[in-house]
Amino acid sequence: MKKVSNVTMGIDKVSNSPIVFLKVEDTNVVVPIWIGPCEAGVLALILRNEDFERPLTHDLIGNIIEQLKAQPIKIEIDQFKQDIYYAKLVLKDSGSKEIYIDARPSDCIILSLKNNLPIYIDEEIVSEHGIEASFINAEEQSEFRQDIENFDIDELRRKFENKNKTEDEDDE
Repeated sequence: MKKVSNVTMGIDKVSNSPIVFLKVEDTNVVVPIWIGPCEAGVLALILRNEDFERPLTHDLIGNIIEQLKAQPIKIEIDQFKQDIYYAKLVLKDSGSKEIYIDARPSDCIILSLKNNLPIYIDEEIVSEHGIEASFINAEEQSEFRQDIENFDIDELRRKFENKNKTEDEDDE
């Protein structure tokens, strides 16, 4: 497993889909993972260090884990099958036994950022799906940061709704 050193976000300009970029520690390689708009909205707020008035689903999960006297210890993105990434939230119970819980990578990444958990990616996934990020120049890096700062979940939802309406009309 390779450790992730940085998490950033962007928008796929072709599909208007949110992407999470996981930078592999001590490399210039990033692994892109396309995520849903709801998860992207939460992730953007976390990356901007914004507070939430009430607990979100990921806070609820963390509170339940805490009340059950378990401790989250790490995230593992361990499989890629049929164009889908798979992840595990790894917990330690009160007896120090590790418990592996199947989860979506987007949820695990959010839990990682909220709870300061390390993220690991399977080496095969990195070699097959990683992208050399040194080609990204300073202007593009600035654009990534701007995308995060200006991320508007409502605008993304409108784009998805318009895209779905167009596809529905084409089906008729």
